[in-house]
Amino acid sequence: MTFELFTTGTASPFPAAADIMVRFLFNNGTAADSSDLVAYPLFGQSKFTLPWSSFADGMNKFAIGSQQAWCHACGNTTGVCAASAFATAGSTSSSPSPSASSSSSHAGMSSVVGGVVGAMVTLVVILVMEALALLFGGMRLVKKKRSGKIEENIVTEGKP
Repeated sequence: MTFELFTTGTASPFPAAADIMVRFLFNNGTAADSSDLVAYPLFGQSKFTLPWSSFADGMNKFAIGSQQAWCHACGNTTGVCAASAFATAGSTSSSPSPSASSSSSHAGMSSVVGGVVGAMVTLVVILVMEALALLFGGMRLVKKKRSGKIEENIVTEGKP
C-alpha cells in the first residue's frame, strides 16, 4: 500500500502545496499473478489523483489526530492512556469523533464482577452437564464400602 506524492510543477527547493498531487497504489501481496502496484481512487471519487488539499481534507474526516483521541477511540485507560482517561473522566465531549457513536458506557459491572459472574455461570453449566450425565447416561453414585469389613470377611473365610 502506497500513497505516492508527486508534483506537476517545478520544485525549488520544495513545491507549493497547491502543486502536490496524491495517488493511492496497492498490490495484494497474496496474489501471485501480479507484482505491479495498481492505482485506486480515494474517497469515492473517480479520479486516481487528488490535489494535496483534497487528500488532507478527506483524511481528516476520519483520522485520529492525537494520542488522547486514540485512547478514547480504542477505550484504553491504562499505560500511556491513563493520563488521557483521567483528564477526560469528568468532562463531556461533544466533538464529532468517529468513535462517539460506538463508545460504550462503563456504568455497568466492573471487570472483576464480570469475571466472578462468568466463573459462576461456567460452574453451573458444568454441574448441569454432570447431572444430566448421571440421570440419562446410566452412571450411578454408590457408597464406598469400608475396608475393615472386607478384611473381616477374608479372615473369617480362612478359618475352618
